[in-house]
Amino acid sequence: MSDAVRHVSGRTLLWGDRYLTFLAIVLLGYALLGKGFAYIGIPPLYIGEIAFLTGIVVLVRSGALVASVTTLPSLLLIATMMWVVVRTVPYIAVYGIDALRDSVILLYGAFAFIVIGLLLEDARRIDTVLRYYAASLVTFPIIPLAFWLTKYWGDYIPRLYGPNIPIVEIGASALGTHLAGAAVFVLIGYRKVSWFWVLIWFGALAMIGASNRGATLAAAVAIMLAMLVLGRLRMMLTAAVAGVGLFVVLLTAEATFLDYEEVKDSIDRPVSAHQILENIRSVIGQSGSQTEGTKKWRLDWWDIIIGDTIHGPHFWTGRGFGLNLADADGFAGTGDANTSRPPTRSPHNAHMTLLARAGVPGVVLWSLVLLSWSGLMLRAMLIAYLRGHTQWRNLFLWIFCYVTAIVINATFDVTLEGPMQGIWFWCLFGFGVGSVMVYRAQVADEAVGRLR
Repeated sequence: MSDAVRHVSGRTLLWGDRYLTFLAIVLLGYALLGKGFAYIGIPPLYIGEIAFLTGIVVLVRSGALVASVTTLPSLLLIATMMWVVVRTVPYIAVYGIDALRDSVILLYGAFAFIVIGLLLEDARRIDTVLRYYAASLVTFPIIPLAFWLTKYWGDYIPRLYGPNIPIVEIGASALGTHLAGAAVFVLIGYRKVSWFWVLIWFGALAMIGASNRGATLAAAVAIMLAMLVLGRLRMMLTAAVAGVGLFVVLLTAEATFLDYEEVKDSIDRPVSAHQILENIRSVIGQSGSQTEGTKKWRLDWWDIIIGDTIHGPHFWTGRGFGLNLADADGFAGTGDANTSRPPTRSPHNAHMTLLARAGVPGVVLWSLVLLSWSGLMLRAMLIAYLRGHTQWRNLFLWIFCYVTAIVINATFDVTLEGPMQGIWFWCLFGFGVGSVMVYRAQVADEAVGRLR
């Protein structure tokens, strides 16, 4: 797909290629080990910050810095990042490192420009990224295994970075995101997988179906969207019928031979057909007290944020970055005191986090970033389809579905606030913009060639 190459020195290209390999390793580490991998480094310079700073250097050396900010999504992202900086700097003296940590929800957006610059420097890196991802699918079964260990054997996982930080910690949200990305990659034909891989995938889907409603919804929406675009309606209906049939059989067997008891905490939800049913009922209506309790907890907190900003005194400014929103809004004591989980800081919704911290201007800018990026990707997808450029259309579809899954997760969980999915999101965001820019240049070159 990418036969257009900028004429730059071989040494500069070598730096970019090495950094791309390093970034791919970082992303794979986040996918396989989660929070444990994120703590590699010397505080406060962890692996994500190392990738961030070295990426900025590579971007400047590439000579593509100016070109990377010429699209509408890039310009809007810069404006949003600047507003976040304005709402962060005054609070550094008050909250210290917490202010900087909270601001990465948008400031990690620099990874988008780094990736755009890498592709503009050498468009062949699009194919390199696809090769890296295809190779990484070999390790995919490790992710659900890591999630299983986190869920059921978390107390026995070694801790190298402190009492609350195991070397492996994968949440359902991250698992759902990567389930979606891997499935769409396979659906569009970029990688053939074995039946064992497929069984592992469905087993992982069952685990998140019982554990996390947002992650399940993210995976389902992204995959259904891909199937609709690819014209796989028969496959989608067949899978749906088979899935429902298997679910009914398992539910009947559990009702016959097992007694279902509602858990007291969301982290203790068992992998069972009854729990999946409870989660589905909670999404579309009413369910048990535990699942309804977590939903009400979110809605109550979001109401407070809306009242404080849209209808309150922090309409224009928000409350800044660094403040513990859970403490400020009276939700700090909602977790289980007997667990080792860190205290809640954010309202399990990236959009609400930005509204609370950056005010209405911040969330409006953020919405424009998402809308402009989606419009860019969908328009490029349509143009590629009309021109018969199937490979390009499939590339844009994969990126769009992957990002969509993360955004859905970010609506129900703490997702973009941390590096494990935040850096993934912004790298995919930049990969989409950069790929569209390369595609446009390639189409323009072809048009000029025909005129000659």
